[in-house]
Amino acid sequence: MHDNLLQVLVVVVGLLTCPRDDPRLEEEWDDTVTVGMQKHDERLLREEEKLDQEVAPVSVKMTHTEDRGPLNNRKDIPKELNQEKHLCQNATTNMPENETSEKAFAGWKEDYLWYIWNTFSVISMIRFFRKYLRKNSQMTQDEARTFPVTCIAGEVPLPDSDTLQSFHSKCVQVSPNKKWREDEFLEGFANEMVEAMRTICDRNGGMVIEDCQMSDACDIIVPFRPPEPYSFQCLLRNNQASDLLPDMQVCGQIKVVENKKIPNGCPCQSSDADDDMVCLLHCENEKVKIEITDVSDGLLCSKNTPFLSKSRVTRWFQSTIKEAWAQISHKFEFELSIRYMDAPGALVVQFRSGKRVSFCMSPVIKHHTDAHFYITPCFGNNLDTFWTLSLNIYENNLLKCLSKCLPENSCHIQTLDIAHFLNKRQTALSGSSVLKDFHFKTALMHLLLTKDSSQWKPNCVASRLRDLLDFVERSLEKRLLRHVVVGNPLTQKIIQLPAEFSQAKPVNLFHPLVVHNCIYRDALMHFQEVLRNAHMLIQDYVDMCIDNGSHLKNE
Repeated sequence: MHDNLLQVLVVVVGLLTCPRDDPRLEEEWDDTVTVGMQKHDERLLREEEKLDQEVAPVSVKMTHTEDRGPLNNRKDIPKELNQEKHLCQNATTNMPENETSEKAFAGWKEDYLWYIWNTFSVISMIRFFRKYLRKNSQMTQDEARTFPVTCIAGEVPLPDSDTLQSFHSKCVQVSPNKKWREDEFLEGFANEMVEAMRTICDRNGGMVIEDCQMSDACDIIVPFRPPEPYSFQCLLRNNQASDLLPDMQVCGQIKVVENKKIPNGCPCQSSDADDDMVCLLHCENEKVKIEITDVSDGLLCSKNTPFLSKSRVTRWFQSTIKEAWAQISHKFEFELSIRYMDAPGALVVQFRSGKRVSFCMSPVIKHHTDAHFYITPCFGNNLDTFWTLSLNIYENNLLKCLSKCLPENSCHIQTLDIAHFLNKRQTALSGSSVLKDFHFKTALMHLLLTKDSSQWKPNCVASRLRDLLDFVERSLEKRLLRHVVVGNPLTQKIIQLPAEFSQAKPVNLFHPLVVHNCIYRDALMHFQEVLRNAHMLIQDYVDMCIDNGSHLKNE
């Protein structure tokens, strides 16, 4: 009974997992079933005819083992069993003929059912594996058809170097005076905000906010840490989290720990000891033993864990910003508002004249000297404790060192600015993409590490822009773009890096494209549109700048 149920289950699973959507498989399946049933019926009819023609019907007892078929087919039947069978045959000679035929027919029926179910099970499993292999091969072919590369960066028409230089100076490059004014304003305003936030946290006994720092254009980082005796432990993770969150390339978790002093019985180590107390029993250089323990459900931690929660930190930081602005808003003649609720400090200043300045104050946790963890949007509780690691300062230091070896007025910054401009304009046209500015920046630094410095002269901007677009295109095709700092031996020869980064395994910034075909398709289509629209977009902006200049001259 159990064998039959198991075989039925196998057949049902085989049928359910192999939908009949292929006409050839349908015909093959129908033929197999029809032929099998016809043979089974014919054989049953022949056996009935034999039983009717027998003069002395004999009923043979059919027994089965669990998995070897009829027992009477085996040659090693004991003599005692043969004697019992002989007695049974003598006893059944006197039975009516109809009863004997029915029993024999039932035995044959049971026997053939056993074979039929096993046959169906084998057929179902064969069908399943054939279908699975066919689907895999078909999926590979479909992917090749779905992601065609219709634009080749080496063949896309681009303006000449003179046009690109004019385009960069008039349409892309920010005026140095304007940039200086914005940076000065943001730095002064951020310092005012941080000072007010620090006062609020000190009063509430919360996190300790350190001095802010301008890390990039309109991007201000605000380091924070827990009060004594607590501290943060940063745990680097591999990029498995980026399977779920594409923007998270190098990530880690922040653990809150408590640094407990192990008392040795001396009054100088008691909690009530005065800071000015001088102990004559212990040397000043004698180290106090510290015990580090995890703090579960600590300040701003995820529930039932010692790991810092991004969502709780975001709510805390936004709330502190609002309180700080309420304290200092009377000093300024503009309005401050939060742009995105998912981002902890995405802010916009709106002046009475209507001018707007967008910037970001980001809460970060320092890791080593020039690295920090920051918050990316969270799309699930399982990623709420994973923070993204920024190595932006190391990357900028590398770019500065590489720039020192280039010719005067080299075109590498122009090349990168134009690529960023094209990507941002395409994003405004077709929506957001996984292809970000730091991907182009990484590609440029790979080119600087491998190309001869003489190829970056000012009049080479057209060729280098084509090289940059070609590098990004080839990286997209291979779904591989190595992080320029992590695990790169060439970088270690130029700048000093912590062993944790220099000796780590290389990180693929395009790893999400390997895991998610939909993300890969969107990135590829987005970049192809960048290539198609590059020449037209640049020329339109150049013409617009010329028209605006002529209009001003006529006035």
